[in-house]
Amino acid sequence: MKTLLFFLLVIAILATPAVLLWLLSRRWRRLWRIIARIGASILGLFSALLAVLLLFASAMCGHYDFPLVSSPDGDLNARVSEKDCGASDSFHSSVQVWQGGWAGFLSPATTVFTVGHDPRLIQLQWTGARALAIKYPNDSPYPEEFRCQERLGDVRIDCSPYQPVYDKPVGPMPPVKRGLW
Repeated sequence: MKTLLFFLLVIAILATPAVLLWLLSRRWRRLWRIIARIGASILGLFSALLAVLLLFASAMCGHYDFPLVSSPDGDLNARVSEKDCGASDSFHSSVQVWQGGWAGFLSPATTVFTVGHDPRLIQLQWTGARALAIKYPNDSPYPEEFRCQERLGDVRIDCSPYQPVYDKPVGPMPPVKRGLW
């Protein structure tokens, strides 16, 4: 969501001066008007190109948010999420932690765990008010994506691998979310 807002802000910052420059140059001398309108056109085309790239990227990639898991005291939340950019792309699973309750609207989520594996196989459990246990499959085909942050402020995070069993179904994926809709 922050990336979307950033791109929309950049588009607005580029498009606004382009429109203003075009409108203000109506009464300028011919040479200055031509130079100003060329500059306005370049800014306008660049902001339009950025908007098309934003729409294309948000249409290509989806985001799956699994149900959140709240700490026993309700002060913290954790969630597994998955970024999916199509059939030719592998899994990019992560776990985010953020403040619960009304404080959660003001504080951003922090990614504390990433792995290149099926997100349905990642298990979250709060073992205390400030202790999160993350269990993940130990047979990831992309070990370079693995990252486990052991502490987040006063929260202790325990990442432990397990041997997955593939003889039973893992369950459905949650509904996909796209960038703009």
